[in-house]
Amino acid sequence: KFMRKDSAETAAVAGLMQHLALSHPDISFRFLKDGADGLHTPGDGKLSSAIYAALGRDFARSLVKVEGRGGETAVSGFVTQPLMGRGSRSMQVFFVNGRFIKSQLLTAALEEGYRNQIMKGKFPGCVLCVTLPVTAVDVNVHPAKTQVKFAREREVFSAVYHAVASALDGNNEVEAIKARELSRPKEDNLTGLQQTIPVP
Repeated sequence: KFMRKDSAETAAVAGLMQHLALSHPDISFRFLKDGADGLHTPGDGKLSSAIYAALGRDFARSLVKVEGRGGETAVSGFVTQPLMGRGSRSMQVFFVNGRFIKSQLLTAALEEGYRNQIMKGKFPGCVLCVTLPVTAVDVNVHPAKTQVKFAREREVFSAVYHAVASALDGNNEVEAIKARELSRPKEDNLTGLQQTIPVP
């Protein structure tokens, strides 16, 4: 009698499978829904492959790689490009030591990294993995284990913020170089143009 509608229970299981697949990209997960593949990850050890399979091609193509460290806190994963902001925070996925969690601190640090880069009312998406010593995080603050308490909140916030901001800055530089290359006339075209210009 405590079960919800089939569609709601199926959605809950699908969400759980997504989180398991994203936190363990080295394992191949297959989720069958009504006899069809609802999820099938390759298990090749690449987080990008798991994201592609679990969250879709369009989301996977909009990502920028993140890698950073602050103190004992390591941050890795992917975030969306600023122009790919979404209407909600539903595509923000965080893992702490491999455990899926919901964290206002991590959300705030992520979004601070996008300051002045994303449209107002839009939110970034991400799959970010935060790794730190087990003694630096308390996982027993919520019955569902989806919330944690960090012993050094400032350090964790700073590590996530700087990792995200650095990744976005690096991506902006790459995009700027690409734009310059595309706008620069090729030598062959320039030579041909010079030959057609009449000499007074």
